[in-house]
Amino acid sequence: MGKRLQPRVQGILPVRIWGNDDNGLPFSEHVCTRDISNKGVCLVGVRALLSSGNTVGLQYRNRQSRFRVTWVEPSEGQGQNVGLECMQPEKDLWPVATPTEGRDPYSPEEARSRRERALEARRAHPRFPVSGAARVRGRDGNRGHWAKLGDLSLTGCYLQTAEPLEVGRSVALLVKVGNREFEAAAIVRSSWIGTGMGLEFTFLTNPDRATLCSVIGRLRELDTLNDKAELRR
Repeated sequence: MGKRLQPRVQGILPVRIWGNDDNGLPFSEHVCTRDISNKGVCLVGVRALLSSGNTVGLQYRNRQSRFRVTWVEPSEGQGQNVGLECMQPEKDLWPVATPTEGRDPYSPEEARSRRERALEARRAHPRFPVSGAARVRGRDGNRGHWAKLGDLSLTGCYLQTAEPLEVGRSVALLVKVGNREFEAAAIVRSSWIGTGMGLEFTFLTNPDRATLCSVIGRLRELDTLNDKAELRR
């Protein structure tokens, strides 16, 4: 069984935090979440010097709430990982349904089962060639860069770029296909120098997933029409 008291939803969401650091100096930073629950959140890449018990404000899009720092640990990259407990749990801050209260049901066997189901799901969702673009941003909060969209599925996409990122890198995407667009958190699963990279979607809000499904539905219709046209020749 897991040690966390709250089950978590893993996902990268861009947020802003602010408050006073351990030296009493005001700060404001744009960082990303690593996972969220109905009463807490883990942030990555926090540069401000914080300690357990500090109070900070957190904003996601136009929603704000107050949080208390519960733990701080070194990050593998820049800054620190910071665990926060929500001081206003009645506020509906996140764009997805978070788990109900209770002990985290994680177990190694459960994790392996989820990975196997994910692999089966990826095999079941074909990729469609598509004309579009995607803006790629890392966790460092930079403005990112645009890449040409090569293909798209319900579980990921391929981007054509001369500067692909390394395998395992987590990114935030803004995908545009025609007049439709959606945001997604993703991880680089394959990378070819000077050519492009394949990404797996790891988190989408409910509205963004609905947009993705709509785009895929249209691509599937076009693919079927093209097959029928080939048969008539």
